[in-house]
Amino acid sequence: MFEFFIAKKHILEKKKQSLIGIIGIMIGVTVLIVSIGISNGLDKNMIGSILSLSSHISVYDVDNKSQYEKVEDKIKDIPGVKGVLPKISTQGLIKYKGVYGDYVSGVKIEGLDIEKAKTAIDIEKKLVHGSLSTTKKNSIYIGNELFKQLGANIGDKIFLVSAENQELPLEITGVFESGYYDYDVSMVIIPLETAQYMMYMEDKITNLEITLNNPYDAEKISDILFEKYGLFNRTWGDQNKNLLSALALEKSVMIIVFSLIVVIAGFVVWVIMNMLVREKIKDIGIMRAMGFSNKNIMKIFLIEGLSLGVIGIFIGVALSFFLLWYIENYSISGITSIYYLSKIPVEISVKEITIIIFVNFIVIFLSSVFPAYRAGKMETMEALRYE
Repeated sequence: MFEFFIAKKHILEKKKQSLIGIIGIMIGVTVLIVSIGISNGLDKNMIGSILSLSSHISVYDVDNKSQYEKVEDKIKDIPGVKGVLPKISTQGLIKYKGVYGDYVSGVKIEGLDIEKAKTAIDIEKKLVHGSLSTTKKNSIYIGNELFKQLGANIGDKIFLVSAENQELPLEITGVFESGYYDYDVSMVIIPLETAQYMMYMEDKITNLEITLNNPYDAEKISDILFEKYGLFNRTWGDQNKNLLSALALEKSVMIIVFSLIVVIAGFVVWVIMNMLVREKIKDIGIMRAMGFSNKNIMKIFLIEGLSLGVIGIFIGVALSFFLLWYIENYSISGITSIYYLSKIPVEISVKEITIIIFVNFIVIFLSSVFPAYRAGKMETMEALRYE
């Protein structure tokens, strides 16, 4: 136990240097945990927003009603499937005459079975104005951002023009908010039968959309669909591969850059420990003369370095939790307006925190062990040579 007592005495003697080391480690831990927490939260929010009105798996090799209804029953029996939704997806134009004058814009047209959409994509929960109608064939649902741009009201007439130059007068029945700006400003939803009429498709669809209870089971269920039923399909990961790769690269670069702070903190501890060993050469000589072994001397200085690291890591983790709590519960208006968020999302796992703590501990250990080894191998006569 005497090693702990001497190590404590050395740390308290050099309060300024010890404080600098602790602050450096604390900053490194805090920056890593907070940045990863916010990055994870933003990534999860973006993926959730993209998937809010889209499926997790799209099946393409079924087109007519008899085919997709037969397949639909089989898919529903697969564990983890939340809903199956027949869909027609195409491009078109909207025309609207309102208080701001004439408005014409290109939109993505989604023809959905409204009744099935209630289960599959929870469309009813996403409505912020109006109501959902499963019987009205001339209804149209538009995004909240588009609704604001039009200056429209529920019940207003709007003209939808398909790629086949078929123009239909429709009634704004509801307004949805998905959380994804592109959807809310450039997507419209109409009943499946209306889309089939506009596209001259009779009872056909472009694809069958499958939503899951857990989006990350998409690959597993995709394999079942192909191997068991021979259905060609693409998962949401396949459809957003470039985006997911960009997010992964961005996160990797961020972690590498912020990890440099940890390395610098480790270097600071190494410098402090080396200075301490130099200043304590006389004390080391006296302890060796008193019978202290190389192992005892090395342990003293190793405990000093690790103590600085553990204190810095503990304070850093506590500060990180406080900052993440504050960021999550008190929205920062400037950031939330830029990123189309009501508050900053935060997401970090125990595994990630454990890895950060472990890596920091290893860096501090390596920064401490070499000066401690140098002190431990010092002989009595060498230490007292100039005293």
